[in-house]
Amino acid sequence: MLRFATDLKSKSEGVRNKAAKDLYTYVSTELREVSQEDLNTFLDDFNHHIFEMVSGDTNSKMGGILAIVALMNADVCNTGTRISRFGNYLRNNCLAQANSLDLSVIELATKAIARLTQVSGTYTANLKFDFIDHEVKKAFEWLSAPERNEGRRHAAVLVLREIAFCMPTFFFQNVQQFFDVIFHAIYDPKPQLRESAVNALRMALVVTSQRE
Repeated sequence: MLRFATDLKSKSEGVRNKAAKDLYTYVSTELREVSQEDLNTFLDDFNHHIFEMVSGDTNSKMGGILAIVALMNADVCNTGTRISRFGNYLRNNCLAQANSLDLSVIELATKAIARLTQVSGTYTANLKFDFIDHEVKKAFEWLSAPERNEGRRHAAVLVLREIAFCMPTFFFQNVQQFFDVIFHAIYDPKPQLRESAVNALRMALVVTSQRE
């Protein structure tokens, strides 16, 4: 467990990615043979490492996000409690700090949120709806803010693009408000942010065209 946590916090992207793959393999193979109690013990103990990672620096945060995705992909965390916890880590320790984080962390966090929307099992539809509804409303709030905050704007358009892709029916219900605020980012002075906003707009138009 400690080796996974150490490698996930590495400054090397390759080491972090390998550690995430090894974690996935370990959980989805070796831990399949243990009792549910032992599995829960491992997950609870490792969760402390994940919280420490997402509370750390850029490399640690990215490692923590990779660990969350690895555990979701291994299909051992499909309970409301664990998924809610992961969602809160992504929200409070990553996206909420968007104005001071490296863009690579924000991009990885939004993709992890997209993966979270696809988790099945006892993670109920209502719980997923509440989480995503909060993220969409927060994104709209950040895009419509009178003062420009580059980090928050970028996080908002990335979140909205991922949700449009993963939850098109839900997104379509909010598409008018999306069109009302997206141009604040499309006209942003930073080219990279404008490009992300255009990509989000493109995805929204795909969703809209499929429902007309």
